[in-house]
Amino acid sequence: MSKQVMFWEKQETSGTEYLELTYVDHTLRAESTVLFIEEGVPQKVTYRVKFDPNWVVKDLYIKNHTLDKTLSLSSKEGGCWFDNNGVEIHSLRGAIDIDISCTPFTNSLPINRLTWRSGKPEVLQMVYVSANDLSFKKVKQVYTLIHDEETRTFHYSSRSFESPIIVDKNGFVIEYPELFKRKS
Repeated sequence: MSKQVMFWEKQETSGTEYLELTYVDHTLRAESTVLFIEEGVPQKVTYRVKFDPNWVVKDLYIKNHTLDKTLSLSSKEGGCWFDNNGVEIHSLRGAIDIDISCTPFTNSLPINRLTWRSGKPEVLQMVYVSANDLSFKKVKQVYTLIHDEETRTFHYSSRSFESPIIVDKNGFVIEYPELFKRKS
């Protein structure tokens, strides 16, 4: 077993994230606690994600402690998603990766899952989860590698939002300008 710990500060408002990523028996697991203020309300969100060795999400469990609300999703081959009762969520079909609104970590999933070529955009279908109310939907996001040296920079866009995302050599977010900055 190996473990990596990452810590981010939220730049836009007050907040932090502490994440442990473990590699055990050909499985990756992320466990995290995120504390932040949203519209003046303190929030605590915890999540667990289990992946296969290719960074494909298998299970997601997320809890908004402020609302005392949980969400549990699982994924099968080909981007089929299921709720905690085993019922398929057809509206998410085709999405491979997840994007949880309160964390930069989930931006690392497609970055680590795909092979990148500079300047070639990758259009992805993502399961977007709002940490504020645990609602979810499928959204289109586009990542384009624009700089690849010691660190890599991606241009990210989704709907009308665009931003660079800077990652380390292992594909983990160092900086998501004006939103998150990694401290360790």
